[in-house]
Amino acid sequence: MADTLIPNIRFIDISAREVAAKQSLRIDLNKLQARQKKNGGLSDPDAIELERLQKLNDTLSETPARYYDPLFVATRAALASADSGLKPIGIKHSNGVLSFGPPQDEDEDEAADAGPAAAAVAEPSAAEKRRMEAAKDQEVARTALILGLLQFNKAPLPQIKANAKKFVVPDHDHPNAAKFEEALFAAIGRIAGRMELAKRVLKLLAEAVNVAGGGREPAVSSVEFAGVFEKLVAQGVSANDPNLKRRVEESFDRVQDVGEERPLHEFEINMPDLEATAEFAVEGNHCRLMGSFICASAFEELKAFQVVDKLIELSQRGELPLIRGPAGTQLYNYWREAPNRMSEGERQTFYAMTLGLPTGQPGVAVNTDFQDLWLRFVSSVSSLVRESRVDQLIRSALPIAVNQQQVKKAARDLALNMSSRGYGMAFYAAADLQKQINEMISLLQDSELRAAFGARDMWGVIDQIAQTELGGARNSSKYRMLATSGAIITTWMANHIDRLRDPTLPMVEMREVENPPSRLSGQSAISHPTDYDLVNACEMWLADSAMGDDRIDQMSQPRESPQQTSRPIQIPSIARDLLEGAGLGLGMGLGTQRGGYAKGHNGYAGY
Repeated sequence: MADTLIPNIRFIDISAREVAAKQSLRIDLNKLQARQKKNGGLSDPDAIELERLQKLNDTLSETPARYYDPLFVATRAALASADSGLKPIGIKHSNGVLSFGPPQDEDEDEAADAGPAAAAVAEPSAAEKRRMEAAKDQEVARTALILGLLQFNKAPLPQIKANAKKFVVPDHDHPNAAKFEEALFAAIGRIAGRMELAKRVLKLLAEAVNVAGGGREPAVSSVEFAGVFEKLVAQGVSANDPNLKRRVEESFDRVQDVGEERPLHEFEINMPDLEATAEFAVEGNHCRLMGSFICASAFEELKAFQVVDKLIELSQRGELPLIRGPAGTQLYNYWREAPNRMSEGERQTFYAMTLGLPTGQPGVAVNTDFQDLWLRFVSSVSSLVRESRVDQLIRSALPIAVNQQQVKKAARDLALNMSSRGYGMAFYAAADLQKQINEMISLLQDSELRAAFGARDMWGVIDQIAQTELGGARNSSKYRMLATSGAIITTWMANHIDRLRDPTLPMVEMREVENPPSRLSGQSAISHPTDYDLVNACEMWLADSAMGDDRIDQMSQPRESPQQTSRPIQIPSIARDLLEGAGLGLGMGLGTQRGGYAKGHNGYAGY
């Protein structure tokens, strides 16, 4: 491998973050300017933010080029500072290719770097060249790994600002500034004593992605570099391991989600701290994992799990006209992994525990409040937006029937309910169901399998098998929309827990609903839902649930919060046995039909 491989590496995520940061700057600036023009002014916080963005925007055309990614700006400033206790060094990048020099003062004109050479120096010897190349290898690996670890560990980032001389610098008064410094030194400490391993790993990654060559610099992601490094450190792998190349390739496949499957503990949903105590404890990831159960329950209603099982049965009997190919391999692997998946009864138990569906085993602690709380929140959001628009049209002096605080109460009750049901195995079950659904979608979308049934898409396969083999098909478009809407609502809830705690923040930003912001490349309504996406998802949920306006108005009115704890409370076994023996179990009052809801309650998702 050439010694110059590392200095020529282009870190694609560093370059992409810079492009996204500039795009986000322009979008946010245009949004605030449009709001100022429409309303004739801005609130004090928005006015301060507009001034900050305008100053940053004014530097976009300045030379030399500035950096706008808060991660790179803050890291660059910290490593160049003599106050850090480390040897100061200046770092730059050109389209992701790192370069180094003396530390640059924030107020010093960087254009001097592009000027004439300071003085002619003697040509370095061969030994000196090798020493300089080795030093640059180390700096590239060290800096890229620091940037990657900060992303990998989701370090909080401070805001950036333009100073008096139009240099883009981190805002040291921002609340995240101290936390970022702490995360930075944690990353530096993680690397300490492992630089040789870091350099060798980076060279192997660069070699792996540079197979084609062609004279172009190898492109590596710093966050993937950090992920591979972390896996090797966790395994106790050293730089002198004779099987280092194979171990790097295996870890790289795991990081990129190819080859061996990721273990459940590596999913993004983080396990909560069950020992933590708080008066109002809402776990955002618990709200998010409910989306997995909503999606799975929609697949359950469509009989998708049974459809795949029927495909396995047909394939075993040789009645499925598939030749050797990806579809057959997926069917075989799905059949082989059957003992490791949840059974239908186990899935139904989790639906009862989380979504309140009366489908679990006797004695299961059914979440009886979820249905009511979910519909109250969805109806409150819908009523707020509808009445707000009517109020704008007629300029009524009367207050609207539903206000932001009523929506906030409905959201708080729902979030607290979802949070209290996300402990224990619910996390792992959500991750497992998500993985299984992805496998099913990959199988059902296979072109050869669809051709065998004359279906244009996977839903055609599901409908046809459900109709001919499983006693009838369901309305797939309805349940697809409900699953999508549920995922948007739960993700939005998880991303906006701060609005529940701050009484001054509106629960739904009406200006964002009226003027939806532009979406960055790679983002979707499910991954990064806005307030507009939330309102749209609530309206779609109500429409597909066939709820009338009178019922929506009734559900949107505030009621006393249900008696619920923020964390699980263990019931003594003798008390539980007595309750169940008397017919007053935790799931009392619920019917036994599948896919329905108990008498006296509203049907979940219109089931």
